[in-house]
Order: sequence, then C-alpha cells, then structure tokens
Amino acid sequence: MISIVTGTLNRLSLLPNLIQNTVDSCDKLELVLVDGGSNDGTIEYLKKLSHPKIKLIEVGGRSSYPHFMNLGINNASHEWICQWNDDVLLVNDWSDVLKNVSNQFDVYHFNWKYGNVVDIENNEWNILGTHGKNGWCLTESVLNYGLYNKKIFREVGMYDNEFKYYYADGDMAKRSTYFGYKHKLLENIKVCSIITPKKALHYPNDKNIYDKNIESYKNKILPNKIEFLK
Repeated sequence: MISIVTGTLNRLSLLPNLIQNTVDSCDKLELVLVDGGSNDGTIEYLKKLSHPKIKLIEVGGRSSYPHFMNLGINNASHEWICQWNDDVLLVNDWSDVLKNVSNQFDVYHFNWKYGNVVDIENNEWNILGTHGKNGWCLTESVLNYGLYNKKIFREVGMYDNEFKYYYADGDMAKRSTYFGYKHKLLENIKVCSIITPKKALHYPNDKNIYDKNIESYKNKILPNKIEFLK
C-alpha cells in the first residue's frame, strides 16, 4: 500500500487527471492532498467528490514545501510514501511500481521527463534514457518522484522546515543516502511531468541551508531542528 503525498494550490484543472491516474487506477493507493488555500473551486470539488481514497488537508494559506509534505506524511496511512506533484502522471501501471517494492531497499527513484498528456502515448517521447538522455531525469541525488519507507522519517527525520522550497527534496534524499539507507533507481518506471506554469519560488538561502546540512550528514550529524515522524 502506498500513500501519495502532494500539495496543491488553485490547480483544479489538473485534479481530474491526477485522481484518474492514481487512486482511480489502483486500489493499493491513497492520495493525501494538502491544499494551500485554493479559491478556484478545488476544495468544493474534492469535498463533493468525497473519494474514499483521498485525504484532503486544508492549510488555509500558502506554506513551504517541507511544511506541506511533512503534514501530508503525518496524515498518511501507509508505510510507503510516494513523493509526488499535482501536475505529474505515472506512465506505467501502478502495479509495475508495486512489483519493484521489497524489503531490500528503502528508497525508490522514478525516471521522469517533461511532457504533455498526449506524449504518454508517443513512442518517440517514450524512448528511455537516464541522467538527461532523451530528456529523462534519474539520479540518486534528488528524489523528484518516488518512494520512501516511513522508517526513514522516524529514524533520521522528516523534511527540514528551515527550507522555503527548493533543495528540501534533495536534502531529504542525500540525508537518507549518508545515513546508510538503500536506494534503487527505477529506470523503467516513468513519470510525465506536465508542462504547466510553475508557482514555486527560489529563495537564495535554501542553498546555504542545504550545503550546511550536507556537511553535517557526512559526519552522521542531524541538525537539531529536524522533526521526526512518530
């Protein structure tokens, strides 16, 4: 069983595809949506839908990436957490993901590429590649889309709330690596990151926080500010 966790904010037009691609396509999933204060009908749509596999968490205002991810993880039902976005679609069946999951690894990275919904059926777009080849992105340094075992959040902490947005996901991936958790790159599990206007903002100090944390992780030291999943 997998809990897919993501934030959303005024992206009502994306939600039907997101829901169809996740909880409507596989009964082994739940979708934890943390809403940052949408006023475009998102809340009303989700409440009217009343989907048994969707958990809606209303924050009431825009928050940082670590805040809404940690909030979603704290409310997730299952031991596998899927880091996700509201504007991405899994190209595979989720059964393909589940077949790869075992106790041998703690973190799974999915291969991803920018595109549009129609590209998913395009043979040329689907030609595989890694590390930037053919537009695909797959690296152990950052987990853009993939799975964490919850034990990581219990043992070495959750996303660092000191980050505003960028680098928080890379920080989490690198921390799990430095503390000895086993990663696996799943080249054949493909994600289409839909080309949409991005709302995330760059904050220069996020890189400084990341660099400082990495030096601590190299020495097996966790920052005091880290929260732990209970």
